Amino acid sequence: MLEKCLKCNTLFEVDESLITPKLKLFKCSVCDNEWPFLNSKNPKKKIPENLSDEKLRKDLDAIRTEIEKKTDILSNGVKTQSKEKLTKGKNQNYNTKKKTVAQIAEEIAEASVKNREQKIIKNKKQIYNKTSNVETLKNVHSKQKSVAIPLIIFISILFISSTVYFRNNVISFSHSYFPNFVEKNFHKVFGLFKRVKIPFYADFKNLEIENFGAVYEGKSVKFFGNIKNNSKYSILTPTLKVIMTTEDGKILAETIIKSTQTFISSNNFIKINHLILTNQKYNNATIRATIMKEIESSS
Repeated sequence: MLEKCLKCNTLFEVDESLITPKLKLFKCSVCDNEWPFLNSKNPKKKIPENLSDEKLRKDLDAIRTEIEKKTDILSNGVKTQSKEKLTKGKNQNYNTKKKTVAQIAEEIAEASVKNREQKIIKNKKQIYNKTSNVETLKNVHSKQKSVAIPLIIFISILFISSTVYFRNNVISFSHSYFPNFVEKNFHKVFGLFKRVKIPFYADFKNLEIENFGAVYEGKSVKFFGNIKNNSKYSILTPTLKVIMTTEDGKILAETIIKSTQTFISSNNFIKINHLILTNQKYNNATIRATIMKEIESSS
């Protein structure tokens, strides 16, 4: 029995004794093609070549029609947008196929140049933005400087003028918290203000003279009494002016009393002990002590 491969047309001699009803396929030992054994019931009969070829054509036609049907169904189910994309892609691929290698290389070079130009433009914009930000910061900084300098000058002038105007209060508060330092350096401050002719004044509201009097001691008169501070802070010790007068107002003696103690602590007092020489004793004399407006230093 002869059997022909449907793919490579190789003829094989098959032993009919080996053919059984279970045999369904033949396999070519040359190209490994497999084809059905059509005469399994009567293996002794040989199938004509024309009939096998005709049957093969019919099978191929049936498979082809089935594939065409399925492709039509799938193509009808696709949306219009996807069709447009596919057609565009096909057109683009077709156009690129029509172009030469030189044209494609030229287009790639142009695209790379455009990309470089866009990157350069972006970098320039970034540099411009950075420089503009730096310039704005410089302008703001310069404006702040131009505003800060006059402001510092104004604050300094205000501080100095307020310190000068409220010099007594500043000295009093400072002595309350730093007594040793203020007493040690007050004569320097007092001398500086005296040079520019800015005196320190006594605090009449919080100062009071207590138990003031005088006694004769030989040819001299001794004045005594207290100067009391009624405020919550330390006060500069004032200068006293003492006058002795007769009953008709005639001035018998006059003296200025400066205390060696610079400050009077809060709610405290200092004692006055002052002695002046006189050549005679005066009967019925009147003594009057007043606090002077301007403070004179004892040094």
